[in-house]
Amino acid sequence: YVFMFAMPIAGWLILSLAGKPIPFFGLELPALAAQNFELAKSIKEIHQTAGEVGYYVIGLHAAAALFHHYVLADNTVSRMRLPKYYK
Repeated sequence: YVFMFAMPIAGWLILSLAGKPIPFFGLELPALAAQNFELAKSIKEIHQTAGEVGYYVIGLHAAAALFHHYVLADNTVSRMRLPKYYK
């Protein structure tokens, strides 16, 4: 959940610091900060690294689920279905 909130805000901050427009579904969001190209570059590097780490975490999570299902043959994957009140 931290990734889902932090990554878009970091992108918004990067564009703000770079002095670029911030498009959002046909609208333009206000800048969060004044121009600062050095800070924008630093936050962009963190943003990209966090994104890559996120991809690895997602892939590892999927691999662990497959490992539980096919190698350990336990009921972990079958327990991941939605409860009846969501159906």
